[in-house]
Amino acid sequence: MSEAIADTGPLLHLHQIGRLSALRIVERVIIPDLVVRELQAYHVNADDLKVYIQIHVIPVTRDAWEPLLIDTGQPVIHAADAQVLALAHTFQFRIPVFTDDLALRQRVELAGGIAVGSVGILVRAYTTGQLTRGELDTAVDALFTESTLYMSKAFRGYVRRLLEQLA
Repeated sequence: MSEAIADTGPLLHLHQIGRLSALRIVERVIIPDLVVRELQAYHVNADDLKVYIQIHVIPVTRDAWEPLLIDTGQPVIHAADAQVLALAHTFQFRIPVFTDDLALRQRVELAGGIAVGSVGILVRAYTTGQLTRGELDTAVDALFTESTLYMSKAFRGYVRRLLEQLA
């Protein structure tokens, strides 16, 4: 079974643009309990995600994630992201982490893991035939204009160039 661990960002952003179905690039998404709480704060119920993908919520003890908040010399992350990182450690970084958070991405990659953001999820959905080219372009445009995902002008330009190179 293919699976990924997700923080709040991609789940929220794909929800905001109506593209949660792109999560089907994996069979199951694992989320910690604090991500469930963050989603609820944005009026997104984790159970509603089950229409699109198998969701597995795993509680993560404070002892497992709290030390990751103060890991000296590492990019600073928040509690829910620390839970995601703790889960990634548990899975020995063998499965990807879905995140739009730069600090969490850096921590995952420094540990040898793979981090995939909302744009990467959409591109993968396109390359696996789950989205047409038009749907991909529309979804990425919606990420820029309709979601709460922050992307710098430089990153937006990079994404545009990446999309131009796709067949």
